[in-house]
Amino acid sequence: MKLRILNNSIRLRVSQSEVDQFEQTGKVSGRTDFGNQSLVYTLAIKEGISKIDSSFENNEIIIFVPTSEAKAWLNPENVGFRNEEGSDLKILVEKDFQCLHKRPDEDESDSFPNPQAIQN
Repeated sequence: MKLRILNNSIRLRVSQSEVDQFEQTGKVSGRTDFGNQSLVYTLAIKEGISKIDSSFENNEIIIFVPTSEAKAWLNPENVGFRNEEGSDLKILVEKDFQCLHKRPDEDESDSFPNPQAIQN
């Protein structure tokens, strides 16, 4: 899972196998190690909520997704979702597509095929 943070916004890009794990377990996490500490970022289904929520505790960012929104996102045609306008923290979660312009040394084998790529 890729994490992008810019000021007061968070963007998660989730690979194919991670979407599969999310569908099976209701949760997927990534981790970045900083020596003796780690930053963990998690996408998790949370029952009983009606909108996307988040928390940051014990070096872990958790993005909570309502069950109905998670199920809708698992549909192959749905690329992503975001929290409501007006929220202090902007959250965007997307399926990770292969780049149209390949970058050296970047493994995209688990990324979703880009629908804008020219098929030959």
